Amino acid sequence: MSNPPSFHLSENNNNNNINNDNHSVHSPDSTAVTNDKDHLPNVVQSYTNKSFRHDDDHIYINDIPINKKEFTLAFGGAFEVGPREKTRELIEYANPVPAGLGAFSASAISLGLVQMHAREVHMANSLLGAFLTTSGLVEIIVGVLCFVIGNTWACCTFLMFGGFWSSYAFVLMNVGGIAESYSNENEYAQSIAIFFLPWALFSFCLWICTFKSTVALTVLMFLIWLFVLLFTIAQFASSVLVFKAGGFFAILAGVIGFYNMLAGLVDKSNAYFTIRPLPLPNQYDPAKEA
Repeated sequence: MSNPPSFHLSENNNNNNINNDNHSVHSPDSTAVTNDKDHLPNVVQSYTNKSFRHDDDHIYINDIPINKKEFTLAFGGAFEVGPREKTRELIEYANPVPAGLGAFSASAISLGLVQMHAREVHMANSLLGAFLTTSGLVEIIVGVLCFVIGNTWACCTFLMFGGFWSSYAFVLMNVGGIAESYSNENEYAQSIAIFFLPWALFSFCLWICTFKSTVALTVLMFLIWLFVLLFTIAQFASSVLVFKAGGFFAILAGVIGFYNMLAGLVDKSNAYFTIRPLPLPNQYDPAKEA
């Protein structure tokens, strides 16, 4: 990303003059722009009037254009919770997030249907392979790749949920005779609830990190937190109705996850439409850090 134009400020008696490329403006709030088509516009603006806007190709901080290819905004399709300058790796490597979103969403929908007893199915044993590989292994790989491109929040999210799905699969597989080690079914159910409880807290922490991102991303994390929380309550209370409610929100989370995945995949080269992110109020403004 090229450096912004330099600012020159000089004082003469009681008048402040701003000079840039031999153009003089006698108001500190005025803007001077060169007409050289071979260079980006040289913009001079008072630091007291910061502005931030963007179009299809550029982001403008104080009317200084920055190519979007060198900058990333909050976007569910890339699991970006706020704008930041792209690293060299982020420019060179593909976006791994859609794969992680697809893996999570597929398992969430399937688990939700089982919890709602769809087609009279009550056991999730058929999903063990998906929990171990699709949601477990794939999300861990995506988390590592997010580490490479410098996306801390996405890295933490995918690595942890990759571990969540894998560990839940081991519980369902009864590895090491987990179920038999408890004296009765109620004790076993309470232990599962204790397993879910910290994941509900973790999901809540992830959710509050999206309050300045986009509507689609914060809705996704809210639904994830809600369905994990309902699973926890259902295990503590041994309530089938709460289990079904959790399954319903798991399905919704999967659908919104697929929406965010699609947003990260479609562009003008492969589809006739693109998905524009809808920012939340008070979204982080890079101009304040300029």
